[in-house]
Amino acid sequence: MALPAGKKRLALRLLNLEAEYTVLTAINPTTRTYEEDARIKELDFLCLAHGLPSEVRNNVLEYYIPGLEPLDIADPANHVRPTWCTDDEAEFLYWRHTRCIFRTDDLTRTNLDNKINAAQTFIQDILRSTTHPARLFYMQPKKKVIFEIYLKIDLSVGGAAGIDDENLEALWKLLELLNGEMGHLQLKFIWKNDTNPDDLSAATKREVATNNSAPFVAIKQNLLAIVLAAARHYTTCMQAPATVNPITRWARYLPPMTATDPATTDAHRFAFARDWSTLRVSGQVSRMWTTRNKRGFVLWSLCGMFNVPIPRDDGGAATYGWWMGTPTFPLDLGDLA
Repeated sequence: MALPAGKKRLALRLLNLEAEYTVLTAINPTTRTYEEDARIKELDFLCLAHGLPSEVRNNVLEYYIPGLEPLDIADPANHVRPTWCTDDEAEFLYWRHTRCIFRTDDLTRTNLDNKINAAQTFIQDILRSTTHPARLFYMQPKKKVIFEIYLKIDLSVGGAAGIDDENLEALWKLLELLNGEMGHLQLKFIWKNDTNPDDLSAATKREVATNNSAPFVAIKQNLLAIVLAAARHYTTCMQAPATVNPITRWARYLPPMTATDPATTDAHRFAFARDWSTLRVSGQVSRMWTTRNKRGFVLWSLCGMFNVPIPRDDGGAATYGWWMGTPTFPLDLGDLA
């Protein structure tokens, strides 16, 4: 089965493979090497895969093109169609097929608001617009935005992995912009070797339990349960109708006096709610590895995964505790239950 020339060219552009395909197909077929012929066939396959349903297509393309970068919605430059989208069909397919991400690996307290403001523009003008040419608002299943939560650990020292407050605060703010629709978000949890905080390369990152594979499946399930529990509570509060008593609405986050104080705006109340959510999520995550055995298991596994030596200080010494047996990680939601 072959794609029409126009659709193949569009798929190649969306996959950022047009230049390579053009060079390979320009070679005389009688002089092409076996490897060049094989690569052309692989690119043809990827073009066909691009037309598969999204849940299948993304898995296929991420496997074959691991370096294919999704579009960062926090960058205003990405809010306009590329110059090569010269017709409505090309633009329609571009927005529908290009993966989106809210980039968090470079997130800081300084750039958080600018990123959120840019994401708000993308969500209003493109993702949830009923008049945008791509009609992403009507897609079923919903168009996803990848959101990565980084568990940072300095593998040269050891210790326990933690999540930056800005990373979680961005999630709650993004959830507000999406009106609580978690269906628009694809959460990913990433181990980050933070030995050099300025190094954001792929070599410093590993997804937690990729394809739900060992040894971190239970940790990934717990992380997802903890974050989703906090998100559900925040969404319930956010979407509460005006008829709900404010003391009831804000009971999880605020004392009754603050919940009913006319001098306290909802913006301030939501800021308190975000701080509460961030504190509780961080706390429950840190409780996942409070024992020497659990910290040692995680540190030992990550050092092997990143191919770095086990640190020899107190944090490194804990790695030997896991030889007592692979620890269990029972779910504990604490105040998020």
